[in-house]
Amino acid sequence: MIEYSDFEKIVLEKLGRDIRIEVNEDQHNAIISSPDTSLFIVAGPGSGKTTVMVLKILKFIFVDGIKPSSILATTFTRKAAAQLKSRTVEWGNELKSTLMENPKHSSINVLLEKLDFKRIITGTLDSIAEDILENNHIKGPAPAIIEDLVSNALMIKVGILDHDRQRNKDLRGFLNHIRGSKTRLNVSMMSQILLEIKDRIYHDRIDFEKFINDYEHPGAKIAYDAISDYIGDLKNRNLLDFSMLEDEFLRKLQTERLKGLKNIKIVLVDEYQDTNLLQETIYLKIADVAVKNKGSIIVVGDDDQSLYRFRGATVDLFTDFGNRLNGYLGINPLFVNLSKNYRSTKHIVDFCNEFIKLDKEFQNARAEGKRSISPSLKNSINVPVLGMFRDDINTLAADLANFIREVSYGKGFNLDYKGGSFKIKIDEKEGSPSDIAFLCSSPLELDFKGNSRLPILLKDELNKINPQIPVFNPRGQSLGRIPVIEILCGILLECIDPGCKIQNTFGRLPQNAVFRFKIWRSKALKYIDDKGDKSEEMHAFIDTWRSYFQIKEDKMEVPLVELIYKMVKWIPEILDEEGLVYLEIIIKTITQTSLFSDFKSNIILNGRNRDIDQDSVIEVMWNIFVPIALGAINLDLDVLENLPQNGINIMSIHQSKGLEFPIVIVDVGSDFKMNYANHAFKRFPGTPGKSCTLEDNMRKFSKLGIPKRGALDRAFDDLIRQYFVAFSRPQGLLLLVGLNSLKDGYFFNNALRYVPNVATGWDRDGEWHWEGLNNLFHI
Repeated sequence: MIEYSDFEKIVLEKLGRDIRIEVNEDQHNAIISSPDTSLFIVAGPGSGKTTVMVLKILKFIFVDGIKPSSILATTFTRKAAAQLKSRTVEWGNELKSTLMENPKHSSINVLLEKLDFKRIITGTLDSIAEDILENNHIKGPAPAIIEDLVSNALMIKVGILDHDRQRNKDLRGFLNHIRGSKTRLNVSMMSQILLEIKDRIYHDRIDFEKFINDYEHPGAKIAYDAISDYIGDLKNRNLLDFSMLEDEFLRKLQTERLKGLKNIKIVLVDEYQDTNLLQETIYLKIADVAVKNKGSIIVVGDDDQSLYRFRGATVDLFTDFGNRLNGYLGINPLFVNLSKNYRSTKHIVDFCNEFIKLDKEFQNARAEGKRSISPSLKNSINVPVLGMFRDDINTLAADLANFIREVSYGKGFNLDYKGGSFKIKIDEKEGSPSDIAFLCSSPLELDFKGNSRLPILLKDELNKINPQIPVFNPRGQSLGRIPVIEILCGILLECIDPGCKIQNTFGRLPQNAVFRFKIWRSKALKYIDDKGDKSEEMHAFIDTWRSYFQIKEDKMEVPLVELIYKMVKWIPEILDEEGLVYLEIIIKTITQTSLFSDFKSNIILNGRNRDIDQDSVIEVMWNIFVPIALGAINLDLDVLENLPQNGINIMSIHQSKGLEFPIVIVDVGSDFKMNYANHAFKRFPGTPGKSCTLEDNMRKFSKLGIPKRGALDRAFDDLIRQYFVAFSRPQGLLLLVGLNSLKDGYFFNNALRYVPNVATGWDRDGEWHWEGLNNLFHI
């Protein structure tokens, strides 16, 4: 269509992106390559990979004349996929309009007019697979997909509780054996491990029966039965979970020519470092079609930011991509390293570069040819990386809260550094507290003993000094222990089963769930009684809610969701910005569980008296309330649409991946007062841990084979990557926080001891490269 020089010019003039070779050679090389040139792009943090992906797609369309429908672009999360799609459509239409207004290009106006950028196949692999399978389905309805949100709930019901397997000592023993732990297991934990095993069977393409038969452990067969029951129940209901969906997609790819993929020329895969063997096989199968159509495959990622081994990701597939592509398709991809950082200041970039190179053994796990990230000249603010360390966690929480108050709603935090004076302050007109992110290994508010951790202490301190500073920490506690959800669930239980009459008629409910139900009901009734004038109305609603629904026949189905919508007016807390997030999770849980419920998550009313059908209530309890009570419903932020935009974000480092914030606070050790073994896995692993042990136990039954790096080395590798991700999120300021024992050591039995911690500069050989943390400017 147009010359590349014209494309480059309008990209600069209209989009403000300078991709000339003299300005950014790496981005230029990635974008200018021909459609039949496959690429292996290693993109460091903040290197503009989304920009490169979008412009690469638009270059294919405007310069090479490739139809939008011949391009498939996939990334890891729904939000990232939505961002990729929206930016491609927005920029594509802007370039299209510019070209059509220019008389120089009038000869191609007809072609330009026909361009529809929404026809680019964009999404997560799962969403793309679901769409293509549905479009190619012939007989009967296509399978529905259940979210990870509720797969744990289904495993608990059909894999464990329906057969009383939660009490089976052999099953518990096998699950602990396979993950290398002796931890006491509850029902939710058992379910999660069974699902991890099931997912790895699909992800690593393992022979399930051979894997089970290899173990003489008596619990192996029970695990096999539990997983088989889960898979069988889904298939009987014409349902698939995500790993089963991908497996079905691959099976169809291998046996059929699927509509929507026959004319594919470009396969573009983002976040390839988090790919597993099943997904790689899918991508290469589609790439085979693309190459035969004179196209290519382009993968983008960064092995230093691979965080999802616990979800089955195999980072080796990324680092060895060149050899694997050559072995599969006989193609040697062009290597491109995007190393210029457009996000962070020079101090932060230098800090990240130093950190990632501290551990010599880790260098053997990195992609070959990778360069250090380099700062953009535009980002040259001279604020150092800061440290805030205190003797105890309460003092740390108070001082950190004061710092946040000053930079958000106060006069600013003054910093004198190397003769220069800086004021750290969020822009009052353009900024908000959401410019601040607090990252930690876990955002849980309480430890396993019930003691308060820094996330809840910080939240409480901020509330004391300025209630106007909202804090958002949706994963701070399990869904069933969030106060507003306790009240909502308690009122719902009182509506559908007043006085526990139905609940008391069957004794198979897990005791932990029964205990939680009792707490919910108690808190709900107290909430109602404390409502003063509204108390009578609320009690009346519980007694008469059935009259709100018009019954036309002898039997009526009342969707639980509708009952919730009628009662939320009595709980104003659930209609505020944070409460709506939790309400959305509850609604999604009910909607998803209806897919595998006989009564479709409805409460049945019988006869003119509207008597509540006992069986429908029992099913709702089993499928919805029991999983919530047992902590089996996960707050997956990727499925949420409404997130608070004005609060300080407290999140795990895993949650922060792909995000950036002006100010990032990283908790490198508020839990680590002494060198205790029980938290070593969070800072300096002494054992491989669950994910690496599970990987070793299962991959010997996969074509992947046992990993080349030892399990303990992989545990260290993952921890280094985790903190590299955390340290590379900020744009302008990085603050590390923890206890003084991390930088000064502590005395025990009259001897000075230290707390080894990867995040504070220790390598796996026990050498402390940042001794005393003198590389930080302490405040």
